[in-house]
Amino acid sequence: MNVTHETLARVDEHWAVMAVGASERQRGLEIANVRLVTKAVGEQLTLDLPNPHSSDEDLLSRLALAYEMAAIEGLSAFLNTTSGDLELQKQCAAGAWRAFEIGRMTDPPEGTDRRVLHLLHLSALAYCGDRWTDLRRWYRDEPALCAIPSVADAKWDRRLLYRVFDCWVRLFRKQDWDDLDRIREIVVGLREDQKEFEETVLKSGSDAEDRAIALRLVSLYHWAKATELLAKYMLQGEPVGINALLSKHYDASIAAATAAADSQLEMLMRWLHAASSQMVAGSIWRVARAVNSRVTKFVHEVTKQQGLFELLPPQRAAWLEQGLLDQAATAVVIDMPTSGGKTLLAQFRILQALNQFDAENGWVAYVAPTRALTAQLTRRLRRDFSPIGVKVEALTGAVEVDAFEEELLKQIGDKRGFDVLVSTPEAATGDPQQEGAASAGLGGDG
Repeated sequence: MNVTHETLARVDEHWAVMAVGASERQRGLEIANVRLVTKAVGEQLTLDLPNPHSSDEDLLSRLALAYEMAAIEGLSAFLNTTSGDLELQKQCAAGAWRAFEIGRMTDPPEGTDRRVLHLLHLSALAYCGDRWTDLRRWYRDEPALCAIPSVADAKWDRRLLYRVFDCWVRLFRKQDWDDLDRIREIVVGLREDQKEFEETVLKSGSDAEDRAIALRLVSLYHWAKATELLAKYMLQGEPVGINALLSKHYDASIAAATAAADSQLEMLMRWLHAASSQMVAGSIWRVARAVNSRVTKFVHEVTKQQGLFELLPPQRAAWLEQGLLDQAATAVVIDMPTSGGKTLLAQFRILQALNQFDAENGWVAYVAPTRALTAQLTRRLRRDFSPIGVKVEALTGAVEVDAFEEELLKQIGDKRGFDVLVSTPEAATGDPQQEGAASAGLGGDG
């Protein structure tokens, strides 16, 4: 769900935010913006913040919490997308957007455990607020904050926390295939460690302490299992009923954290549950299963080659909210900025069209505005489509059609040597006798 200026304006008027005070809210947003710019430009630019005060840190914390309260109010609706309460869903996303925007500009807490929980909490807010790209940039800019703690001499509950933290840093950044595949190895290692370390931590000599730590471990165990399932789904698209399994383990984790009176862990599990649902909703596997087997094969290949696991928020909105892959839609217009993800959406649409018109031996014309872009798109489509047997050729003559291109234009029926023909407009329209195109697309800047 994309966050808009309209939804941000509405969450600014939420009672929890208004309780901070209009002038304080404005000052808090200015402080956050100044700190963000200062970190980005360093000493290259000097920004004056009127009347800096020692209470600024407290103001940012209070304001971030106020926006999070607004988000929490809509969290149930956000998780249950079939509830029909779209306004509460938007409120949750906008509140999370603001809470991350301000929260990341606060000083990180001292202590390893608090730092770990702080980072995961803000990361989950960023995900629910559709700020994945900002989150990844934050990770790059703050390596010390994301550093994985050593488990040497750590008690079992902390060892477990630090290992699962490592898994979630990988889930959030998704650098490559190995980043997610490593999660399986970490969880397998935890099962081995459990045999060695669990018993000692449950023998403190106090029944009350043993009960509290046992409940905390139950919460962490269910969280670790949910993490393992999510990583497997992002890699392989399995298990199919992932949402029900995630809900089962997160509900059990939340219940155990509540019984242990660990409110911080309880709240973190609620936000990570929401973030997990967002990952599943934006997973490239969801698109694959919604279309056809040809697209599923394409996704299998592209995830291995490029580490592409998830749609960007605009791509997800085009698919889920705007009906991009609706077979009844005979004309679709996509308006996105450069690097917004148009080409991937076009690839899904191409494969959908090829599958739809297989019986008619149909093919696809991909029209790009320039010869340079045609060459670029041809290389990409060949790279992505050749493993699944989709043949791509280029038709780029700007002045005249060469012998090879003329032969391509004559190929129809069973003799055709291509499934996708990438062309400039003048080449695509140069032969009025050309027949056989089942679907056509206009390429922008990629």
